[in-house]
Amino acid sequence: MKTTIADIAREAGVSKATVSRVLNESLDGVGIETRLRVKGIMEERRYEPCGIARGLATGKTRSVGLIVPDIADPFFPLLIRGIEAALGSHGYGLFLCDAHLDPKKEREHLRMLAEKRVDGVILNSTLSDSDGPWDTLDQRAIPYVLLDRMVEAPASAYGVFADNRLGARMATELLLTRGRRLAFINGPAGLSISKLRKQGVEEALGAHGLTWEAVRMANGDYSMESGERALETLWEPGALGFDAVFAANDRMAIGAMRALQRRGLLVPDDVEVVGFDDIETARLVEPPLTTVAQPAFEMGRQAAQMLLDLISGNPPSQQTIVLEPTLVIRKTTRQT
Repeated sequence: MKTTIADIAREAGVSKATVSRVLNESLDGVGIETRLRVKGIMEERRYEPCGIARGLATGKTRSVGLIVPDIADPFFPLLIRGIEAALGSHGYGLFLCDAHLDPKKEREHLRMLAEKRVDGVILNSTLSDSDGPWDTLDQRAIPYVLLDRMVEAPASAYGVFADNRLGARMATELLLTRGRRLAFINGPAGLSISKLRKQGVEEALGAHGLTWEAVRMANGDYSMESGERALETLWEPGALGFDAVFAANDRMAIGAMRALQRRGLLVPDDVEVVGFDDIETARLVEPPLTTVAQPAFEMGRQAAQMLLDLISGNPPSQQTIVLEPTLVIRKTTRQT
């Protein structure tokens, strides 16, 4: 027969309300000895509380939803690990939702998470802007935190981001200080990260007295194939036209390397290449990719902690956290 709260209370010599306080980690009205006695009986009987019943009683499901734009992107697993590290230490579970780069799918996930009565949502949005999805969360007073991508959310929204502009500026500076002729492969023009990384390139160009006329530019969709296609559009008849490529993520950089190698060009001897993100594959390709490393694990951890603070009713003093990236030099740039 399954052990109930009443069984635990009877054996411990306390009320069912006291057992509930111990289960919910409430510090009010329960002494240390009583708490230890109740927990000891729970362990001995291998008592597993019903999460649904606890949620109904406390108004909390101890669950959080996470929506990412594309789970196939190898950048996101590190974000997820950081989120789970923070949630797990507080006894929270995670619902992971993949939007498949589809704004409609993202909205469906938001509605589903609200119906599941999650305590909060972390959103890495596939949208370039947003004027609707927040309604579902705001109407039900569900706390949420933006992660990685900035969107047109209410001014009161909380978020954790990397400094995309700084990272792109560092990558471009590395190539321009070598006197390189630059090709820039950016992501979809409407996304916040694409806009910010383009601004970083522009700042570096300005610091060197250059304008966009000195750059050959194309857009991809952050996939390897799009990086390969984008580079193919940048060739000039009878001349290369550039000797350095900065791609706004590692997958597009690796695609660009494939296009270069297919044409018999050597990386970095003929063309230097820099990516962005520092996914695991960046270290495994040949030659290993020079890139801008985002602190993905820490971004995820801090986003989860921020959400937990909001759920507990203690909003963090810092509404927006921006973490600095680092430049990781490997073998796709010359060692000079």
